[in-house]
Amino acid sequence: MLMLGAAVGGCAEQSDKGPSASGAKHTTSHREPEDKPDARVVEDDDDHTVLELSDGRQVSLRFTRRGLEAQHRRASDDAWSARKTVYETGTEPCQGIRAKAYRDTVWLAAGFGVYCRDGEEPQEVIAAVATGDLSSWTTDPTKNNLVWPKVRIRDGGARVDFVHPSWVQTTTLTWRKSSGFAEVATEYKPIHPWFVGRWRATDGSQQLTIHQVGPDRRARVVIETLTGPRCKGSATVSGIDQHDLSMSNFKLDQGTRAVNCPLDELKYDFDVKSSDGPLRLRKIGNHPKTVLTYERVG
Repeated sequence: MLMLGAAVGGCAEQSDKGPSASGAKHTTSHREPEDKPDARVVEDDDDHTVLELSDGRQVSLRFTRRGLEAQHRRASDDAWSARKTVYETGTEPCQGIRAKAYRDTVWLAAGFGVYCRDGEEPQEVIAAVATGDLSSWTTDPTKNNLVWPKVRIRDGGARVDFVHPSWVQTTTLTWRKSSGFAEVATEYKPIHPWFVGRWRATDGSQQLTIHQVGPDRRARVVIETLTGPRCKGSATVSGIDQHDLSMSNFKLDQGTRAVNCPLDELKYDFDVKSSDGPLRLRKIGNHPKTVLTYERVG
């Protein structure tokens, strides 16, 4: 079921330089002021939602065989307007339409999927906004399948942010009154700054260079063998603290695969003791085993 709620904060970008050189620390980006929704829910079930705006107008949103339709009226005892198609699809809707409003700006998120009512994830998720006289709706043109559990309203209703947070990244779809929907933007969460920099295995077998997140780029590691067969490649990395850095999507750039190049992504991760190291490659399990130890060299 789609849920709309409060905002979440992001993290500011970290430097690619190692913390021993840059003094990098965890930082939090400034949270912009938000407006609190002020509409009242009059009716709400799996297929139909009615909101009453702060000025007394009402908006009716309903799943039909054609998709999602909207109506509005000036007051609770007035006649409804003609139905307006917000989103046309023949796909079965999910349970519930999540809608809120601030002043004369109304926003919603709704999902559709073949087995959505049976608990399956939606295959189509739309975000839509109406403002002013509520006679027209603007919908997200990407037709993605991201569920937007967080929504932020700003600038007196002139901006709406649909937000999908995860432990790796935060994806935001922004609507502005002046320009409509923008492209989806993704902010990747930084890894712990102690990992960032260049590391060399104490046995001399390989070197790692770990880069922090950047604009539209996840944190990543470059692995390069120093002895034996040539192997150089890179992978994305993610983690929530200094005790857990995992790899995914390794790409071999030069040479051939060798011992620990690449690593088995499901069996190994990294941890680091301090900004100066050591960095350890561990085999995951109930009793993690250190496979390689690295010293900081940059």
